[in-house]
Amino acid sequence: MMVIGITGGIGTGKTTASEYLEDKGFARIDADQIGRELTANGQPILEAIRDQFGCVSEGGTEGNGLVLDRKAMADLVFNNKGIKEEYDQLIHGEIIEEIDRAIEELSETDAKGILLDAPLLFEANINDRCDVVILITADMDERIGRVSLRDDADEEDIQERINNQMSDDEKARSSDFIVDNSGEPEDMYRQLDDIIDYLGIEVD
Repeated sequence: MMVIGITGGIGTGKTTASEYLEDKGFARIDADQIGRELTANGQPILEAIRDQFGCVSEGGTEGNGLVLDRKAMADLVFNNKGIKEEYDQLIHGEIIEEIDRAIEELSETDAKGILLDAPLLFEANINDRCDVVILITADMDERIGRVSLRDDADEEDIQERINNQMSDDEKARSSDFIVDNSGEPEDMYRQLDDIIDYLGIEVD
């Protein structure tokens, strides 16, 4: 079964693209969701996060009783590229194990294909699990506007977060298809339909 990587920076509409293809019959692996589950209240990895970065408190009722302060962790990670790299190294191994397990399980289903939805597809070196990679892009002003509206975040903070991610130019060099989502969602959907048709995958 074909594995299609879907990636893109914050505010590009990567999740919207993945959800559209999921509705077309593709099975979706959400790397961000796996990360959230691994760092849920009481999970073992929280001990390592606390020891290395802080941003973890006690008082939970599950597992080891630890709770991740997600906002504090996000502020720390997105405002310091070095810390972001350290954090990614800590959790990527476990995320990749879960991704590999999910790919194996979903390969036995009747899905049209498998979507690997991962903003850090290249940074985590999991693009080698994919047969093809689709990069979702958008104009910078559009991205900042979307994230500002979604997260009620300051424009300067959003720009800093974007600057700490791999650039679209770098991602584009390793992607098979590039979808521009600067306009209306319907424009992106048409581009995705063209790619799926090109790949020879029949969808509903």
